[in-house]
Amino acid sequence: MTKFSRCVNRSILTALMIVFAVGLCGCGANWASQNQAGGTERDRCLLLNSRIIATTDGEIDDRCSMVRFLLYTNEWDIEAIVISSSEFHWKGHDWAGVKWIDEDINLYAKSYENLKKHDPDFPSPEELKKLVYVGNIDNVGEMKKDTPGSDRIVEVLLDDKPGPVYLQAWGGTNTIARALWKIQHEYSEQMDKVSDKAVIYIILDQDETFRRYIQPNWPKLQVLGSFRQFETVAYDWEEVIPQAQHQYYDADWMKSNILSRHGPLCASYEAEDDGRFRSEGDTPAFLHQIDVGLRSLEHPAYGGWGGRFVKEKKAKNVWRGAKDDGSYSKPLWRWSEAFQNDWAARADWCVKDYEHANHPPVVKLTHAPDLKVKPGRTVKLSARAKDPDGDKLSYKWWQYREPSSYKGEVNIQDAKKPQAFFELPEDAEPGQTVHVICEITDDGDPPLIRYARVIVECE
Repeated sequence: MTKFSRCVNRSILTALMIVFAVGLCGCGANWASQNQAGGTERDRCLLLNSRIIATTDGEIDDRCSMVRFLLYTNEWDIEAIVISSSEFHWKGHDWAGVKWIDEDINLYAKSYENLKKHDPDFPSPEELKKLVYVGNIDNVGEMKKDTPGSDRIVEVLLDDKPGPVYLQAWGGTNTIARALWKIQHEYSEQMDKVSDKAVIYIILDQDETFRRYIQPNWPKLQVLGSFRQFETVAYDWEEVIPQAQHQYYDADWMKSNILSRHGPLCASYEAEDDGRFRSEGDTPAFLHQIDVGLRSLEHPAYGGWGGRFVKEKKAKNVWRGAKDDGSYSKPLWRWSEAFQNDWAARADWCVKDYEHANHPPVVKLTHAPDLKVKPGRTVKLSARAKDPDGDKLSYKWWQYREPSSYKGEVNIQDAKKPQAFFELPEDAEPGQTVHVICEITDDGDPPLIRYARVIVECE
């Protein structure tokens, strides 16, 4: 049974998830032309059921990201993990080889039976190994020949399975580019279908194939470019993340929560010599895909664990990292406590049984996720949550101002209760929106956070 099939059968997802903007046509998302609109439960499940192809050049921070990635493999339908290249790493140049992912999966295998106690959706090590392919690795930006990795991308993009396909470029985009080149030249009648179905998430833009080939030849294919935001969790994170949040990356936290007594996969994480977090510049590519209730898959500008994006001025299909309060990094570091503690809980799942580990609360709104309200009227907000471990829950409603088109402040009353309210200001103009987040935290160890987002539109 696929994750999509399970999704359709889970009525709770109706409450958990977002309204998907149509333009979906059964596959992907065209944010450049979409308007907010109601979607069916099937549409919501399609959006949640993002299929993933991760391409990686095997740099040390890719290897660090892979440790975390494997602990979230229950969240998605993974279609391939492709070894690719970049301007920094290719076969024969600072090269990690093609065996390191299999070696990581071997370590994952030693915790697999325990991980299944927490979620039966974790794929078996044998299933994961079948998904590893070698792509275009011979040189930086090499896209002149078909490879097992590029052919697998072609196969997935041309199939008729539901759900958008996210093509994650942890290294360069050359293997993805070769796949798209083959579709353009051998299956040109499928280009519109593929453009609607695929979404590329680029970390840094690590060769020239995106700007030289993909962008000019695939102007309808949606692209998220973490060209600078990724630096928040890359090698210079200490200079970017506020000092108050360093506690979730320092040596004590890493040793206590990841590196020690959490199984061989976590122990293999290549931290700094003193145990500090090293770099996971590629992790935002899949943090974006984890459903935590923030609705960030609905639109790039909404923001979530994988960052927040704004449209490039000269390219209608390319979205690049947004600035929040003048900072490219804030759209990521604002969630540090949440996603680091979530990772720590996953590390616990490697070695602890269900009763002795923590699991995130399940959150739902008791009203529609999108509300239309006239200026001066009261907006009533209501959410409820259950914790699978019976932990005590705390509520916090807050205004997420950056994605809101109404830029003034709203005064949320009873912000620490399940039911809250505020008055939509009189100066709000028709069509302007206010994004409000309900953040629910359990008191487990580590404390875990999930969310619900309400978008209030002024009538």
